Amino acid sequence: MTPSVVSKATAPLPILVLACEAARRLGASGVLILPEGPLEWEVLRLPVCSELAILVASASQRQLEAVRKAGLVAVEVEPSEAAIAERISLALIEAVANDQLQAGARVVVVYSGFEAEALDSLSIIRLGEHLERLTARDLRALETSVPFETLKAVVDVAIEIGREGREGKAVGTLIVVGDARKVMARTRALGFDPFKGYRRKERNVRDLRVREAIKEIAQLDGAFVVARDGTVEAACRLLDAPMSGLTLPKGLGTRHWAAAAITEVTKAVAVVVSQSNGTVRLFQDGDVILRIAPMRHARAMKWQDAETEPMPS
Repeated sequence: MTPSVVSKATAPLPILVLACEAARRLGASGVLILPEGPLEWEVLRLPVCSELAILVASASQRQLEAVRKAGLVAVEVEPSEAAIAERISLALIEAVANDQLQAGARVVVVYSGFEAEALDSLSIIRLGEHLERLTARDLRALETSVPFETLKAVVDVAIEIGREGREGKAVGTLIVVGDARKVMARTRALGFDPFKGYRRKERNVRDLRVREAIKEIAQLDGAFVVARDGTVEAACRLLDAPMSGLTLPKGLGTRHWAAAAITEVTKAVAVVVSQSNGTVRLFQDGDVILRIAPMRHARAMKWQDAETEPMPS
C-alpha cells in the first residue's frame, strides 16, 4: 500500500469510527464498507473496530488483495453502474451467499451517498428484514452428483436472470446440470447453438463472460445443458422425457414440467427461472428441492413452501 500522506481517500476515517461504534452499541455482526476508491485499510486497526467483522465489497482485484492483506474480509462483487441501494443489496447477498454474514444479522453499511469517492453515509440494516437468500451452506447440503462450484455458478446466473431480465423484459430459462451425456441423449436442437464451435475452456459457467453470454442467450427458446465440470455442452435444446407420474406445485409451466421430467430419468439437477415472476427453482429426481423468490429493487428474497398438484391429464 502506498501512503504516508493523508489524502481524500483516507479522509473518511471519522465515519468509519462512527460505524464501528454503532456496530458495537447495537450488537451488530459487523461493518460492510463499499469504497468508491482506494483507502488506507490500516485506519481500521483501532480499538473501537477490534472484535468486529469488517467487510469490504469491491470489484477491484487489487483492492480486494489489499483488504485481505490488512486482515479484513473481502467481498468480491461484479462491476455495476446500479444505484447505491441495489449495490448494497448485491454486496449483502454475496456476503450471505459466501457465509461471511448470516441471514438475520444486523450490519452497519458505510458507502458514498452524496459525494463520489467519499465515504459519507451509513445505514443500519437487519438482514432478516432486508434479504434472505440461498447460502453456500444450503447448496452444500444438497445431495447431488453436481460439484458445489458448478452448481453455485449456475444458481447465481439463474438468480441474476430472474432478478434483472434482459433489456427491461422478464426472461425465463432452463439450465440442466450434470449427467450431460444422458441429458443430451434426451434432447434435440431447436436451431442454431450459440456455444457450438467454442473450446471447452471458453464455455465454462465459472467464467464471468460465459455467464453473461448465458444471460443473453436465455432470451432464446430451449434449455442449456451443463456438464459436471461447468462446461456448457449445448444451448437451445428441446428436452424429451416422459412426464407421466410427476407431481408439481400449482401454476408451473412447461419449463418446470420439462425440468421435473429430465431429472426423473437422469442424475442431473435442473434450474428453472420463471418468466412470470423471476422465481428460481431447483429440481432433482422429478421434484422441486429449492425455491428462491427474486430480489428486485432491494426487496426481500425469501424461501417459500408450495402446494402441490398432480400433472394435468
